[in-house]
Amino acid sequence: HMNISLEQKIVDILKTKKWQISLAESCTGGQIVATLVNATGASRVLSQSYVTYSCDAKIRILEVKKDTLERYSVYSKEVAKEMVEGLQKVTKANVCISVTGEAESNEPFCKCYYGIIIDDKIYIEEVAFKGRRNEVRMKQTMHILKRVYDLLL
Repeated sequence: HMNISLEQKIVDILKTKKWQISLAESCTGGQIVATLVNATGASRVLSQSYVTYSCDAKIRILEVKKDTLERYSVYSKEVAKEMVEGLQKVTKANVCISVTGEAESNEPFCKCYYGIIIDDKIYIEEVAFKGRRNEVRMKQTMHILKRVYDLLL
């Protein structure tokens, strides 16, 4: 079983549970959902996903409050939380994931905030990675998928 990809393991668990997963991605730009779609059977567990890159999209699609964006900035736990809650409202999926943060920074680390709702439990977390833009996005993607997998076990 060692060579089964993380995304295949996640999809297999979701299929067994007959659960749906949905995503609202910002800094990862759809990379998390694209990774999940690599897995056989993804169509049975994924009905919809969003790349809400702009603040406008976060407000319009996910009902993130303009006030929250202004008060805490787009890169914040508060925004990740409103994104994942809005996503669950829109999609009704059993597993909802949001991510917002930096893919590039003048600091040594790029901060990323993500929200996960699984079976109505909510997790809001922060992670930081070093590297170039696309390296950072890949690290964010794999970190979040690993976290989802661990929470599903």
